[in-house]
Amino acid sequence: MEYGTQLLVTMHDLGKVPNGLLVFLSRDPDMRDVGHAHWESTQEPKADELGNGLDILAIALSGAIALPSAIEVIRRWCSSPTAPTEGVVIRLGSQTISVTGTEDPATIRHLAEVLKAAYPEQ
Repeated sequence: MEYGTQLLVTMHDLGKVPNGLLVFLSRDPDMRDVGHAHWESTQEPKADELGNGLDILAIALSGAIALPSAIEVIRRWCSSPTAPTEGVVIRLGSQTISVTGTEDPATIRHLAEVLKAAYPEQ
């Protein structure tokens, strides 16, 4: 599977999301056809340095058509008892959305359209 579109997931304060989200995404059967989640650094390491920690959760999607499914899987995690109550922020290019776990299917579709607007060619 080739991955093109990449979502970046952080907390509202731009902090690192809990490791539990990565575990949830890696175990969720719906994510198998949607994409692959991994930790990523926000900065390139300087010469002769090891670099900073991996602090952004990146989700490489199989394509823009997978956006609603990816948002739905993240929404399910946000609605779980172990997720932070404030939800998460998802970025795609210049577009940003917030997911808290209370979104209905129509809202999920709308949020996906907002993200797709960052890449109208897809």
